[in-house]
Amino acid sequence: MANLLVLQSVWGLDKCPGFDIENDLDAALERVVAAGFDGVGVNIARVARTAGVARVMNPRGLAWEGQVLVHHADQLAAYIEEAHRLGAHHLNVQVAGPVAYLSDALALVDSLIPLAEAAPLPVWFETHRGRLTNDLLFTLRLLEARPDLPLTGDLSHYPVAGEMELPLRADQLAAIETILKRCRNFHGRVSTTHQVQVAMRAPQHAGWLDQHIAWWRRGFEYWLAQAGSDDALTFMCELGPPPYAITAPDGRELTDRWEEAQDMRDIVRGIWREVNGAP
Repeated sequence: MANLLVLQSVWGLDKCPGFDIENDLDAALERVVAAGFDGVGVNIARVARTAGVARVMNPRGLAWEGQVLVHHADQLAAYIEEAHRLGAHHLNVQVAGPVAYLSDALALVDSLIPLAEAAPLPVWFETHRGRLTNDLLFTLRLLEARPDLPLTGDLSHYPVAGEMELPLRADQLAAIETILKRCRNFHGRVSTTHQVQVAMRAPQHAGWLDQHIAWWRRGFEYWLAQAGSDDALTFMCELGPPPYAITAPDGRELTDRWEEAQDMRDIVRGIWREVNGAP
């Protein structure tokens, strides 16, 4: 039966009280494992940190996501080789951009897709601000031309980049639906019209929490409709440190990011049980 793997971002532990990923990464990772996460995600460009992740996760058979930013095909080829060598579960790719012209975007994507298709591990392309997929309408044009592009859906970026307001318009909902149909992997945080990461349980953000939950549920349904019996869907809780996390005038974060990550993990597993019919 297909299953869900919920990961914790290593970046999401940076400056998080109780964690010291710079000086005691192993202890931080052990705490993530003890909390019941199925693995972590790490930026492969951080060589020492990635080696630490592989050292802790691989012997346990736990999954870890390699994350990279690529500007051209040679970079992606090298990262694929490194991720496979180190034992990554999959590779998550942010493609540099944005670019002004669709023809330029297609040329870049067309140089990357053959490498992804031939890779010895899954390779997915993330929806992200400040990257090739910065603009939702531009991304829709890209997907219209390359409908088989496999995505990592980080939907938190689009409400901010497009200054979306609740209730969302029908065309906005349809646009996100198009994204969800291509998602093979998810990154999670709750965003709003003006902030990319807000306190999930704050009452003023309840509508946006509900919207993101609805998107994740729909994405899981689409994924299950095409998944094989032995496939695994990965979802990474990616609550970032300041300035992603909003801070008070004294510089302290408004919420406990670690508690929120565990809350998100439980929400996501609950959604999975609902859509997968699991007990």
